[in-house]
Parts: sequence; structure tokens; C-alpha cells
Amino acid sequence: MQMTAGHAVAEVLAQLGVRKVIGVVGSCMLEILDGMYGRDDIQFLSTRHEQAAALMADGFARIAGRPGVCIATNGPGATNLLTGVANAFHAQSPVLVVTGAPMMKDMFRDSSQEIDQQAMFRPVVKWSVQVRKPELAAALTWEAYQRTMTGVPGPVHLDLPRDVLNESVERPDLSRLIRGEVAAPAPEPGSVAAAVRLLEKARRPVVLAGGGVLWSEAGDEVVALSKRLDAPVMSSTGRDDVAPQSYPLYLGTIGRGALPEAQAFFSQADLVLAVGTSLGHTTTFWRPDFFAPGTKLIHVAQDRNNIGRVYPADVGIQAEARAALKALLRSVKRKGVSRPGWLSKAKKVRTAQAAHRNKAAAYHGRPIDPRRAHAALRKVLPRDAIITIDAGVGPGYVYEYQTFERPRSLLAPQGLAAIGIGYPVGLGAKLAAPGRPVVTISGDGSFLYNGAELETAVREGIPTTCIILNNFNYGSERAYQKFYYDERYIGDAIGNPPFDEYARLFGAAGLRVTEPAALEDVFAEALRLGNTQPVLVDVLCTPDVFPEPRRKETVRRERLPGKKG
Repeated sequence: MQMTAGHAVAEVLAQLGVRKVIGVVGSCMLEILDGMYGRDDIQFLSTRHEQAAALMADGFARIAGRPGVCIATNGPGATNLLTGVANAFHAQSPVLVVTGAPMMKDMFRDSSQEIDQQAMFRPVVKWSVQVRKPELAAALTWEAYQRTMTGVPGPVHLDLPRDVLNESVERPDLSRLIRGEVAAPAPEPGSVAAAVRLLEKARRPVVLAGGGVLWSEAGDEVVALSKRLDAPVMSSTGRDDVAPQSYPLYLGTIGRGALPEAQAFFSQADLVLAVGTSLGHTTTFWRPDFFAPGTKLIHVAQDRNNIGRVYPADVGIQAEARAALKALLRSVKRKGVSRPGWLSKAKKVRTAQAAHRNKAAAYHGRPIDPRRAHAALRKVLPRDAIITIDAGVGPGYVYEYQTFERPRSLLAPQGLAAIGIGYPVGLGAKLAAPGRPVVTISGDGSFLYNGAELETAVREGIPTTCIILNNFNYGSERAYQKFYYDERYIGDAIGNPPFDEYARLFGAAGLRVTEPAALEDVFAEALRLGNTQPVLVDVLCTPDVFPEPRRKETVRRERLPGKKG
């Protein structure tokens, strides 16, 4: 059976199990969209901006555990995708990025909307390929999709010239290509044995778990090894859902939001088993004192280049997290060193963390303290909820005040630290898990980056709840200017509409909170409404509550004399 190469691309995606392709319609990829016309097994979901399409695909992928797919036309459509793709790259999220391209005959002469899209995407994808022969369109689509999940997950870019898409090809049949799961390579036995020797001798071990644990669904193995070793578990930044909060030896993050008690505990470790983490900048800030002097490091990473890249490892294990943890569990003795004193210290850290979270409920000032808003949300949030957040100080309090019982419950900005991502990521998460409540915590400056996607949510029937911590300010920058520029504020103040009215104009539900005492009731109502429709909650917050910026070393403490204000 003959069809166009564009229809063949749609057919391959359908056979791969893709149900939603997310993007903004454009002329050069209409042949692909036409291949979806009238089908029930694959559909096109139209957004209001291509950045949001990439972010929705990212959110879908991180919750579903399989690739999300986004698509855009050439030129401005492709450039608009870029921030969302970069976010997926830093989050190690498998996204298939499809772009149309000019006709082959018009390339390399600055034709309309022509840019080198492969060169543009290459720094933020695992692989970029341009299909130059129609008979390769189906096979390269299949390969690009597979590569998103091969090794460390991440985005892959497929570039499709419009004249190639219009050529006739045979209908693709992937029945001989689509296979079951491929077993992860076993870790090297000598490295496992060396790691076991260190683990069994350690008196104050800590397991530091990262995104690789989530992607390999190894949370149970982390807990099992922790129990066997009496080794408390901590997480890298944004991976606070690697273990359930109810597990007594889980001490939360050692990255952003870690309390002084947790930092002090980590600094006493004589051995750290870092598994599924690159020990990246957002967790360690590459501080030379991140590990205490003399602390042994066992580093498990799927990418060999991450082992020893910043911190020398006493033992390195190149392996997928679950495979490595299973190998360690098979080898570690059931009765090792007794560590009652270490466990007692871990219990004190959890007590301090609980007290810190509970204290926020007493912040009754007006405008509302964002920490009080987090405390109220934590009180009413269902245990199976998914939280998505933007970068910024208001949403960033999630690391201190929210806790998680299930894996894949927190979608954070990760290394790109972009604002404006939280809402569309939440929409993608809801597509992947329609039965779970999805709550986005956003700043006012962040939300309006992609606020038009509220129309997408209403039109497509994607019910999520977005809580906007509205302080009429870019809070992160205000924090720097307060602590390091003698309160010489510039560029931080912004104006906003009443977001509850904004929501209603789009056909969504809109709520507003001005009194701290009303937070719990309003959030509970928002979650009830959010079961069936999109909801915005406008929380009027103070602009003067924020943590001290983490990157203190980037700003000189001794500044030139200046005038306040």
C-alpha cells in the first residue's frame, strides 16, 4: 500500500503507541498532520505556543515513563520550541522533537523561514537527524523515538523537509522492529565487590539518589538497600520523590531547600553512595566542601562521563540505577555494622524537618507569606497528587514544605531553572495520568509566560489546578538585590490582572485568596473543581519573603558605595 512519507511518519508514531502529538499547526508539516486526520489511535493536540508544546511533551514523558512527542513548523516554530527542548534535556526527559523544514531544493540559499535547525537543536538533544530520502522517513522516525530512551533519557530531534514528506513510499510495518524491553547491562562485578567492601565497613553511610532512580523505577531497591545498611536516603535537587516520606530513613533533599540539620547530617557521612545522579550543579554547586574531608564516594551513573567528572570516586559503577542496586543487594551481607547512633541522628533530622514544616502554619501576616500557602496546600493535598513547579522563590519553597509518597510526583525545572514551564508541564502530566490530581505552583511572573495555554486546557478538557503565588514581582532577582545590592531594586516589579477573573474569561474556574485563614478552604475547593475543569487560584503574597540566594559566591560581598532604593 502506497502513502506519502508524511503519512508514513504519522503511521509509525501510531504503531509506536503515541496517542497525542503536541504542537502548533504549520504549513511545512501538514502532510504529517493529514496522516492523523480522522484517526482514533493518534491525534494532534494544538497549543498556543510551541514552547508550551515541548513542555507538555516533557511533562507527559516524565510521568508516563515513555517519550512525549512535539512538532513545529520550520523557522519561528522551531525556534519557539527551543526552551522547552532545553528544559527536557536538563531534566533527562525523553521527548521526540519533530520539525518541518524547507524543501531540499530551496535549502542553503536563505529561503523563507530557513535556519540551520540541526545546528540549533544539537546542543540540547541526544541526536539530530534530517530525513533527506522519503524511503527513510519511517525508519528514522522509529529510530529517533527509540533513541530518546536509549541510555540516559533525553530529547531527540527529527527534521523533515516538506518535499520529502510529499513523496510516495510503501506503508511502514514495524511488527519486526518493535521489540520488548532490552535488559540493562550488568554492572562490572569487580566494581560491585569493591563497593560492597566499602558499604559494609562504613559507620555513617548515606544513599544519595537522583533521577536515574526514578527513570529505572528503583525506589523499592533504594529503600531495601537503605534498610539493610542502616543508611539514610537523601535526594538530589528536584528528585524529592525518590522515596516515600513515610519511610523513616528518608531525609529529603540535600540540594535546594535542605535544612541546616540535614546539611550537618550529610557532612558527617563517612561514605556516600550516589546512585542515578550526576552530582550536578543544582545539587552540589560543585562546592569543594560538598563532601566532608575523608568521605568515601561510590558513584553509580549510567553515563560513564559523569563518574569522577567533578568529584573523585573511590568506586565507580557504570550501570542503570536499578541494575546496580540489585547487584549490590545480592552481595551486601544481611547483618553488617550496627549503626544505632547514626540512626538516632537521622531521626533528629526528621523531627527538625517536621517542626520546620509545621511552623509555617503560624505565619499569619498579610499579604500572605508564601510559606503559609505551602503549609496550607500540604494539609489538603491528596497523597497521589502530582506537583509541577516553576523556578523562582515562591514555587521553590516546595523543597522545604511539600512531601511525596509516590515516585513521579514532582516535576521540577531541573538544571535549566526556567520560569514559565510549570503550567504546560502540568498539562502534559495530566495527559499521562488523567486519574491523578495535578497541581502547578507558579509565580505571577512565571505564569504569564505560558498563560495562554489556559485556553488549550479549556478547549482540550485538561483539568489541572494552578496556584499562582502573586507578589507582583520577579522574586529571585529581588532577593539578590536585597542581600547583595543594598536593596537597590530595579526591574523586579511587574503588573498583573486579577488571575481569578483571567481564568473565568477563558472559561476556567477562578479563585482568589487574600486572607491566610482562608487558604486551606480555598485550596480544597480548587482541588475539588480541578477534578473536572481547569482552575487558577490567585494568592496575593508579600514580595518580601524569600530565602537568601544559593549562589552567594557569584556576587561580591564588598560592593561599591551606592544609593538605596
